[in-house]
Amino acid sequence: MLRFETRRLLLPLFLQQSTEFSDWLAARQGEVASGRRRSMAELVGPRVYSCCNCRNHVCLHDDIISKAFQGRNGRAFLFSHAMNVVVGAKEDRQLITGLHTVADIFCNDCREVLGWKYERAYEETQKYKEGKFIFEKSKIVKENW
Repeated sequence: MLRFETRRLLLPLFLQQSTEFSDWLAARQGEVASGRRRSMAELVGPRVYSCCNCRNHVCLHDDIISKAFQGRNGRAFLFSHAMNVVVGAKEDRQLITGLHTVADIFCNDCREVLGWKYERAYEETQKYKEGKFIFEKSKIVKENW
């Protein structure tokens, strides 16, 4: 692999002299000197999940708490946050892990049911789910990966 300094010499002279490149180079050299490297997410942007129907962004990969959940139609993911969703009416539902008060979540654009939000858990061991979101894997797609 070419060293960073060698690659700089291969760039056209006008690009090496540009202000944006100079700013980028100074920041990059500072990162290398401090031992910090940028992650892929910082370079490309956040990894996003979108509604399978209309591609509206609904959650971030970084907000996944667990991938070991079961939805109505198969695997589901537990997320700490959601965006661009509408929360429906609360109802008590008997789930695999016991009785919970949940509200279905819908895509803000197309109104597709994507999963549900845990409003209340009645068992002490399930309290960590309160305020969290379940997105069914079959209802979301990866974007920016």
